[in-house]
Amino acid sequence: MSLCDLCKNIPWEDLPTVPPDLPCSATGHIYIQPVEDWPQGVRGHPHHQSLDALRQSASVCDLCKLIRVSAENVEKQLEELKPKWEAGEMTQYDWPTWEMWLVKRREGGDGCWVMSFVDGKSERNERRKKKGVEQAYIISALGLCVRDGDALQSVIAGRPVEGSADSSIVIGRARKWLHECGKHPSCKPSKTILPSRIIDVGDLGSPQARLWEPVPAGTIGKYISLSYCWGTSREFTTTRATIEERKKGITIADIPATYQDAIKLTRELGIRYLWVDSLCICQDDHADWERESTKMLSTYSNAYLTVSATRAKESSEGFLGQRLDRTLVGLEYSRDGLRGKALAFSLPLQEELDKRDYITLPDEPLSKRAWCLQERVLSHRVLLYGTSQMFYECNEGYHGEDGLYLKERHDCAHKSLEADDPDESFFEGLKLNKRAKRNILGGWYNLLWLYGPKKLSHASDKLPAISGIASLYAEGIGEEYLAGLWRDQLIEGLMWQSLRYRRVSEYRAPSWSWASGDGIPATGQDLDYNEIAEIMDANVTLKGSNPFGEVTDGWIKLRAPMVQLYTILDNWDPEAPGRRPYDNNIKVRTEKGDPEGAYSRFDFAFTADDAPQEAKKIAKSLEGVDIFSLVILKECSWDPEAADDEGNYRSLIVKKVDRRDAYQRLGFLTLDKETLGQEPEKQSKEEFSTITLV
Repeated sequence: MSLCDLCKNIPWEDLPTVPPDLPCSATGHIYIQPVEDWPQGVRGHPHHQSLDALRQSASVCDLCKLIRVSAENVEKQLEELKPKWEAGEMTQYDWPTWEMWLVKRREGGDGCWVMSFVDGKSERNERRKKKGVEQAYIISALGLCVRDGDALQSVIAGRPVEGSADSSIVIGRARKWLHECGKHPSCKPSKTILPSRIIDVGDLGSPQARLWEPVPAGTIGKYISLSYCWGTSREFTTTRATIEERKKGITIADIPATYQDAIKLTRELGIRYLWVDSLCICQDDHADWERESTKMLSTYSNAYLTVSATRAKESSEGFLGQRLDRTLVGLEYSRDGLRGKALAFSLPLQEELDKRDYITLPDEPLSKRAWCLQERVLSHRVLLYGTSQMFYECNEGYHGEDGLYLKERHDCAHKSLEADDPDESFFEGLKLNKRAKRNILGGWYNLLWLYGPKKLSHASDKLPAISGIASLYAEGIGEEYLAGLWRDQLIEGLMWQSLRYRRVSEYRAPSWSWASGDGIPATGQDLDYNEIAEIMDANVTLKGSNPFGEVTDGWIKLRAPMVQLYTILDNWDPEAPGRRPYDNNIKVRTEKGDPEGAYSRFDFAFTADDAPQEAKKIAKSLEGVDIFSLVILKECSWDPEAADDEGNYRSLIVKKVDRRDAYQRLGFLTLDKETLGQEPEKQSKEEFSTITLV
């Protein structure tokens, strides 16, 4: 252990705290993490006052070395982005002074942030000064943990992450979390009804497990459900040809590593039963698959625990293997009269500033898969095996082995946020508080934001892979589900915007449904609004028996103002140097509106690398095609004192298709009254067009 004088004398317990409620900027760059509106003149505990001084000290100080590695990552990323802002392709970032100041971590555990403030030379920073604030960067973040048996173990929760997730120490941590969870009033794990098929994992050390089928209806028991990536390996499954063999016995050595690890963990945790989709659903029987897929709500909701093989991209990889090594720096530490040896380690900057990334684990293979979202959202308790460490979440919070603790969890349909009685469901709690359906659906829209960009092996699974969540919401609000939208909320539901979005070639939903493409459907309305369109009828044709599953057709009949649009393509070249992503959107105008027009939002990924080429394809496809603004609603202004007519109109861009009076969605459009050239809410509805959206 070698530390410089500055690091030896860090007053860990007395470091200043981060000022509360500071806005943070989501940059999309993992090392550039600015904090806005830091009170001017407020600093932390002083550390090195230049990058050169830090580098010099890092040659002899192990803690400075940790800080230096992170600071140089920040510097390198700023240098890499510099050509882009010099070319006008992105907004310039202010540069840190590299004077370093230490503050306590905002939340999450023991440790500190190393802050540096911007140089103050830009116009933007001059504006900040007038407001009495400035901008800071997190250039390094450090966590603290201790080894079991250390004098500090009762006051510092974090422990070093073991090299292998298979160690008895790690499994012991999982047992401890589950034991503590059993005491939580809001969790109350209990025995529930077993699924109709389940894996009996057998005894510790046994070379075999077996499929139990049929499980007598109403059988009570504890089971673990597995959430994992299949990957390309699909060799070991249950089919109509193998189901009897699976019931006789499953030789554990013959099955993929992820299944082996799940069986081992289930046994170690003292649970008898395990549910794995590939083994408990007949994979060559579509009727069986559809029937069982409608039970995802009960399968994951009733599980005692869901084990998430978050780190593995293939079922052949397993999840109880080696983890990434961490550099640990020992230091003398005291708290509450106890003295011992704490171990400092580096923390990821992006997650430290946006704690939701700790919870959603966006870079892990399983987090990118569509099916995994509902598996997590419907589960009461989840044990997650990540690349860096194991995590545990329940209604009381989110834990990591290294001491991470957050007083929240991933979106969960069972958390009784508003219920007076812990046994009440989330939705019953909302009803008891007389919350509107629109407020309830805010949770649905948040989930769609997470779900939209996730990947599917089969494009046709877009609706089935979220059907368990949809069925729960349908039960909660008592609404009919129409290919991803809700009958009573169609006006708002139609107003999704496409972010990083691409249409798929095969039919899987009507054009008016977000499920017709992949990407983020930005749904819901931030503002109150007045409906202009009138829904007359709507219908979808289901492919099978699942009311929340695949559809083969769908339409909405509505009455709404329809105004012809004209593209403005003069001097428009999305491939011209220096243009910004939003310039990939084509401007459109109406006959009576402002000739300058407004930017359209056709349904394509306008920020993608190939967006300029895609935009040109859209422009080409519109040649000789009449397109229209179908006005759906008018937003109320942000300003409560504004006049009633100051809100914007939200509309769909549509074109006519072969069917009589049938139109297809092409995109989304926001117009004010000057750009639209009229105020349709002042017209008689008899003047509106009656059309069918398909």
